[in-house]
Amino acid sequence: MSIKIAFSGIGGVGGYYGGMLAKHGEQNKDINVYFISRGENLELIRKQGLEIKLPHSSQIVHPQLATDKPTEIGPVDYLFCTTKNYDLEDNIRQLAPLIDSKTVIVPLLNGVDVVDRICDLLPQQEVWYACVYIGARLTAPGLVSLFTERERLWFGSSNPNSDRKQQEQLLNLLLAAGIGAENPEDIVLRIWQKFFLISLSATITSYYDQSIGEVLEYHSEDYYLLGAELKAIAVAKGICLPTDICEQVLVAQRKMPYKETTSMHTDFKKGNRTELETLTGYVVKSGKDLGLSVANYEKMYAKLKSIS
Repeated sequence: MSIKIAFSGIGGVGGYYGGMLAKHGEQNKDINVYFISRGENLELIRKQGLEIKLPHSSQIVHPQLATDKPTEIGPVDYLFCTTKNYDLEDNIRQLAPLIDSKTVIVPLLNGVDVVDRICDLLPQQEVWYACVYIGARLTAPGLVSLFTERERLWFGSSNPNSDRKQQEQLLNLLLAAGIGAENPEDIVLRIWQKFFLISLSATITSYYDQSIGEVLEYHSEDYYLLGAELKAIAVAKGICLPTDICEQVLVAQRKMPYKETTSMHTDFKKGNRTELETLTGYVVKSGKDLGLSVANYEKMYAKLKSIS
């Protein structure tokens, strides 16, 4: 049985995971992987393939088709969305030719409300939760570099009626392609745990305009202040985070190089669009909706909003 898989957004995340599956597809005629990209990145992929640079090797991969026109692909079985969060709704609308009643959408985006936002647009569509832990960047057009020795991709559904065999099919595909995939039953909790880490770190590094090492040295107490507010939001939404979640975040951050920073902080420094609304604004809005105090988040959000 032929399987069609499309990746929208061939940056670090989409390029690595799409590339690994495309490489697997080169050796398996029943797996067809498509890239939706644009600009110079698209042109180079069309001409010479996508290069994936790993810590100890590199490889060139060729999708079935690379295009900026979803109509050239048609409906697919699995659609991976890997664009930035602020482009989500527009991206989903543009991808309409890829989606039919059998398509499963798998968004690899930051945030805990991604599935809800897609379902608001496509209420009858099968949308699975997913998140990744990976250090990968599009370091040049047509070149994706993986900086970590290990990557992880978790996906799953909270819908009890979701087809378990279909989830197993995707899991087996990912594993066969050499991807560190899991299909855990507690996928929603895992997404919240990742959000806890990136929301705190992105907000604090951006607010102080400092690296992870600097904020740990001079402002580590803010992790606890923001953490208490975010944890209260999670509890109100029925999410049971570990009691020591703040300590877990600090332990993880202390393993990072002193001068390393977050993607949102980098975007602020470059004057790019940021995921402020996803990583900070979401908490502020949730606090207002739930009648919970998030004064520290509000303070940092107000300053960052004024310079975004």
